[in-house]
Amino acid sequence: MRKLITILTVLLLIVNCRTIPVNFKDCKTDQMFVKADTEPKWNCDSIGMIEFMNKYIIDENLNKIEEGRILVGILIYPDGKTCCHSFGNFTKAELNPEIIKEVINRMPNWFPAKQNEKEITFLKNQLFTIRKGKFIQN
Repeated sequence: MRKLITILTVLLLIVNCRTIPVNFKDCKTDQMFVKADTEPKWNCDSIGMIEFMNKYIIDENLNKIEEGRILVGILIYPDGKTCCHSFGNFTKAELNPEIIKEVINRMPNWFPAKQNEKEITFLKNQLFTIRKGKFIQN
């Protein structure tokens, strides 16, 4: 039963996606966590994450999105640097995953995740909502 639910969920995601999710091979890591004692946090006072995305993601197809979502896997290293691990497009527009990857990789350093008070590599799955061609707060 669990296997059937998983298969149906994946099929539903693929049907509602414009593209099949993309896993990038650029991120170097031996080990990553998806849960931690302290999760990573955005570390930039001068610009918020949504503002950052709106400022740097330039894709003409973004303007075609009335409403939709993208899911980005962001690998956050112990030094706070980021690497785009994966991208899922849940909009009806064709977005270029390479543009998203480049912007995620240029993000300001984050406060890293910690496990047992030690900084660790963490995979943060960040859902972004797009409305009328702009990223908005979820």
